[in-house]
Amino acid sequence: MKNPPGRYLGLVAAACCTVVGLAACGGGSGGNGANLAALAALGGQTTGTGTQTPPANPSNPSNPPVAAGVTLLDKLSSTSAPGGMTDTVYRVRVVNGGTALQSAIATATSTSGEVTVLDGIVRVGALGANASADPQDTITLRHAANVVPNTRLAWAVREHAAPGAASCAALVDAAANRDLFPPNVKVTTAELVAATAQLPEHCNLLGTMNERQGANSSPGKTQTYAIKWQVRIPTQWNGRFYMPGGGGLDGSIPSTTGQLANGYAIAANDSGHDNNTNSDDLAASAGAFGTDFDARVDFAYRAIQLTTQLAKGFIVTYQDKDPQYSYFEGCSMGGREALMVTQRLPEQFDGVVAGDPALKFASVSAKSVYIAQLFGNLAKKQGEFSANGVPLASNTYTNQDLQLVSKAVLDACDALDGLTDGMINQPLLCTTPRVKPKLDALRCTGAKTASCLTGDQIDTMVAYYDGPSTPSGNRPYYGWMWDAGIAGCTSAADCNVPGATNIATGWRTWNLGTYQTNRATAVNTASAYTAARGGAASTVVVPTPPVMPSPVANEALTNYVMNLDLDLYVSSLSRTTPEFPVSGYDLYETSSTDLSKFKAKGGKLLIYQPQTGGPFSPLAMVDYYQKLNAANGGSAFNYAQTQTFARLFMAPGMQHCSGGPSTNVSPFQSVVDWVEAGKAPDRVVGTAAASTPWPGRTRPLCPFPKTAVYTGQGSIENAENFACQ
Repeated sequence: MKNPPGRYLGLVAAACCTVVGLAACGGGSGGNGANLAALAALGGQTTGTGTQTPPANPSNPSNPPVAAGVTLLDKLSSTSAPGGMTDTVYRVRVVNGGTALQSAIATATSTSGEVTVLDGIVRVGALGANASADPQDTITLRHAANVVPNTRLAWAVREHAAPGAASCAALVDAAANRDLFPPNVKVTTAELVAATAQLPEHCNLLGTMNERQGANSSPGKTQTYAIKWQVRIPTQWNGRFYMPGGGGLDGSIPSTTGQLANGYAIAANDSGHDNNTNSDDLAASAGAFGTDFDARVDFAYRAIQLTTQLAKGFIVTYQDKDPQYSYFEGCSMGGREALMVTQRLPEQFDGVVAGDPALKFASVSAKSVYIAQLFGNLAKKQGEFSANGVPLASNTYTNQDLQLVSKAVLDACDALDGLTDGMINQPLLCTTPRVKPKLDALRCTGAKTASCLTGDQIDTMVAYYDGPSTPSGNRPYYGWMWDAGIAGCTSAADCNVPGATNIATGWRTWNLGTYQTNRATAVNTASAYTAARGGAASTVVVPTPPVMPSPVANEALTNYVMNLDLDLYVSSLSRTTPEFPVSGYDLYETSSTDLSKFKAKGGKLLIYQPQTGGPFSPLAMVDYYQKLNAANGGSAFNYAQTQTFARLFMAPGMQHCSGGPSTNVSPFQSVVDWVEAGKAPDRVVGTAAASTPWPGRTRPLCPFPKTAVYTGQGSIENAENFACQ
């Protein structure tokens, strides 16, 4: 049976491309003994005989057409189309000649300008010699109401070739089929890759879509954009499709081998820009694509939309079957993309894993500007400046200082769940009023030492956790969740003791950057507001219009961010211009609570959210999930309806996506079991890495709002001794 959202996507040209399903499902049974003469009497077209030239078959151009014929049967549906036309879905009958076919494919093309074939490929299946079949597949035609399309079609019936080197190579030409593929697809590689000890034999495809000349990113800097993609289809395919999300600001194709060994067909893309070829040091380096609106749209969602269509087209062409199940998994920017597919492409994926998503991405940029200024102002008070004269946020806290903060959080909140184990399992109870007295107890009474924090350091840290506030009192983003992972211990020996230096650096990397010991070469390195990621997003990728120029040399971009008017900046996130008709806020937003189409399809969403994180507030995710629950009729004490299709798992101690004093998880199989076996995940068990105070510890992550509670018996290092309550 055709899967309309999985195979055929009609694209409506607009500033924000829309998915329109064009195929429908038919039914029927074959009638033995039918012949070509009888078919002709019905007005059908024969193929492989006579003077008519059959259409090319992109599914298998190496197999010649056989003597067979096809006719239209009853209409399944008719809908109005532009220009007074009608889009009609028909069932068909295929009548075979004397050649038995194991896997027949019928392809229609129009012989008249009065008929347009929107979906003309019919998967017939096994078809005996001199037999007929009424397959479940249908065709969709556009024509005037008074036109009889049956006599205006040419058909070709062929045998589908088994996966192999020849059929893999033939996929170079298959992308010309508009029924299956987006326009402007170029295949640069189509080769059968031999099996190795790690990977199975598979057809490896590489190429581009929509290559075009874009807007100049800076004066004289021309840009050529394209969506670069890769698809791998194993010869021994398990019937499933998997797409991984990207990371950072994307700009390269993620690995396409992760689930290949398990038999999945895999596809990924670079989101429409290349971090190497499209980089511009006057336009925030790899963020230069933000100067081109179409490149923004590709990054936001269209590259994934088109790559999904393309991948499923290649899969059905190569394997003669649609994917039975489709999955998406990503963390960080890939997590934002995971949420996006449940909202913009709700019928494309059955199971989705979203890790530490870049939820409210535009607002995150406001947070990045705020913390750049917050820690920059602290650096000024401390007299810390980089080699370029920019406030050196990287040196506002030593590793020992951050361990003092981590220990204060544990002292305040570790025991709230009834167990002192180095983890915060009641994060919503771990509030600033609980933590601040522990921080105040660390306030230096004299000169700064490794065992105390200055008043400015304490006040700045509290302001960070309280969240961004503009001079006018606007609150553009969320506060933070107090958690020990801000500077988690990497071993039991070097943990919360004077002189300890080895910390899990995930939070530091994003918010402060690496501590600089050589002042002569010291520069800011925080990912949140230097050029690499957050700084590029904050200046060029998100605001409208993009801030230009945004030079990266000599920390110019970081210095600019530290001196922005935060109120004016926040207003730019929702602004539009003729060149940028959709604001950065609306374009990148993935916080819709209307997942009704995804839910109706039977889709399942599993979210895991680090409590420490790095660039994204865990409180933002909690707020989103609570609103999603309310939209589905839930309450603070009832998540039953929401948890039938969407579950959130909070991860104590976890930094961005993984790491920190936490138990790391790999939840993909949990969502597969949920989709295919109806086994909803009541817990996701994680394992602590070697670089924690408790290597090998296992703990359950629980569906929010439940948390892991020790049963009182057995080792606290074993997940079996914890219940989700």
